[in-house]
Amino acid sequence: MKTRTKYLIPLVIVLAILGVLAYRMVNGGPSATAARQNAPLVKLEQPRRETVTSALQFTGDVVAIQQAALYSKVSGNLDRVYVDMGTLVKRNQLLALIDTTELHQQYQQAEATSQNARLIFTRTRELFSQNLVSQQDLDNAEATMKVTAAAFEAARTRLGYARITAPFAGFVTKRFLDAGALVTPNNSTLFTLMDLDQMKVVINVLEKDITRIDVGKPALITVDAYPGKEFEGKIARISEAVDPGTRTMAVEIAIPNRGYTLKPGMFANVTLIVEQHPDALTIPTTALLKDDQGYFLYACIRDTARKVRVTAGWEQGERTEIAAGLTDSLAIITTGQQFAKDGEPVTVQR
Repeated sequence: MKTRTKYLIPLVIVLAILGVLAYRMVNGGPSATAARQNAPLVKLEQPRRETVTSALQFTGDVVAIQQAALYSKVSGNLDRVYVDMGTLVKRNQLLALIDTTELHQQYQQAEATSQNARLIFTRTRELFSQNLVSQQDLDNAEATMKVTAAAFEAARTRLGYARITAPFAGFVTKRFLDAGALVTPNNSTLFTLMDLDQMKVVINVLEKDITRIDVGKPALITVDAYPGKEFEGKIARISEAVDPGTRTMAVEIAIPNRGYTLKPGMFANVTLIVEQHPDALTIPTTALLKDDQGYFLYACIRDTARKVRVTAGWEQGERTEIAAGLTDSLAIITTGQQFAKDGEPVTVQR
């Protein structure tokens, strides 16, 4: 009796375990339900078509397209000043006048000397035709006439220098002297004139990026004074020489300045657009994962995560271009992808 009991108890336990297993197999078991309940919560997003750009970032200072420091070429007292700081002037407009009393006297003296030399040459030529003077006398008279004529032209030019005019249209951004000041050719800058119709920013492009730029390519410029506003420009000039010290090449960006919004001296951030991919397929950068074999992402097909190998392209802001491996129809997991596994269920947040 004891022997039967000894073998009967283990047999009952084995039969009970087999019964439980059979019940789970027939009824689908609680393991499948638990797996479904423990599936990671994810969010989905469809890929988006947009234009993706490859750009280079630079900083620089906004400078007027042309500027000049205007100074006096002759000495004298500043007689009149016709413009002030901030005045918009036209080309050849009179800006200031230097006292011309002494210069005018020199001009009259040179004119009289020149006229007298011309008369002497005329008389000497007549006498030479009558063989009354030598060839040497005629040559001396002609040389004197030419020298005095040149001196007269120089006096005329100096007199013209007393009129300070604008070499181009623009704004007088600085005025240094007032009427009555004594000016000299060496140290008397009167005005700073700037043409603000167009501005420029000079940037330094690394040697490795030189082949990616060309004259005419677009650029976007932002300044701290106008947050959120972009100014459109383009590459106007390239120096065509690399600085051996910095291994960079100077590139000039031209910017139209309608309404004179940009001011010289502003600090600028320059985005140089070197290439564009229109109608590119993009996804949030956070949805892109990487392992030893390269980039991949998780797509959701019938509430199941599917691993998709892709080729990543350019990154633009918070999105990345997918060059290959993805279609528009696949819904990708953008939140919770780090918990997803290939072929396992996920719970989609509706």
